[in-house]
Amino acid sequence: MSDLMEDGMEFRGGTLQLSTENNVENSESRARGATQSHNKIKTPISVNPSVLSGADSLSSSASSFADARQSTSNNDNAEQPQTVYPRYDVPFDKENIKDFFTFRKGVVENAIQECITGLLFPEDGEYLGSWLLTEITLWDNEKERIVLLTSRLVMIIKYDFIAMKQMDFRKTYLDDLDTVVIGELVYPPSSLVPERNLRGVRMMWNKGEPLPLKTLWNPFSQEVPFITFASHPIYWHRDGNIEERSTFDMETFAQKLQRAIENIPSSACCIHHSPIVIQSYLGLASLLHNKTSMGFFKVRGKFSF
Repeated sequence: MSDLMEDGMEFRGGTLQLSTENNVENSESRARGATQSHNKIKTPISVNPSVLSGADSLSSSASSFADARQSTSNNDNAEQPQTVYPRYDVPFDKENIKDFFTFRKGVVENAIQECITGLLFPEDGEYLGSWLLTEITLWDNEKERIVLLTSRLVMIIKYDFIAMKQMDFRKTYLDDLDTVVIGELVYPPSSLVPERNLRGVRMMWNKGEPLPLKTLWNPFSQEVPFITFASHPIYWHRDGNIEERSTFDMETFAQKLQRAIENIPSSACCIHHSPIVIQSYLGLASLLHNKTSMGFFKVRGKFSF
């Protein structure tokens, strides 16, 4: 009996010893895995903020605004121009851009001041900023527009920069917006239109409903429930400090628009950072329109229009 007990004790002791070794091995294995995982987390990953606003990333208005050039905004040397988003295709060249009437010094500033004085009233809310941007229409046509932002609305103004007078304007109230999308301008996969390599912002108030056919196939329709903006071509060619260039910068407008919406307690607008789809599949007319910059006021040989 004592021999059996001794054998049993040896057996139990052996079992305890094996279990201990397994626990040690498991602990060491977990420790090594945790160390490797920690090392992976600690490894710096260089990611362009604009890449995070692609199709795999969708953030609400509670998230901070992802500006593609934000990484250089806090540098000590503030006199240097900001780094432009690397996928931007610079529109036009130095010589061509000089034909734009808005490239002339003081023209844009005077036009904006005239619009502020003549079109904004106290009931429109607190004035927040003004820009000269490129509107991209439903049919993918680029048009030059003055944009005024207040705490209550966005005002889009068609302005004649040759005659220096207002031609038309429309107001979009921030309370009416249900979605704002900030991201790269893209075309459907089956589209034959070349990539834009450009970012934009789209304000929408259609509550997710598809466009009716009478609006979708009418290039002159005034009932399109969204507006899309990109930076004005002058942004890439304007010399001077960042503040002067920001007048032509879509990113600055989108940032202030988001803040204005977030400051409205009753707003149910969602702000997404994702690609903006332009429903253009062949686009021959728009390609010709945009290539000849027909939506901008400029000198064209012996004529100006």
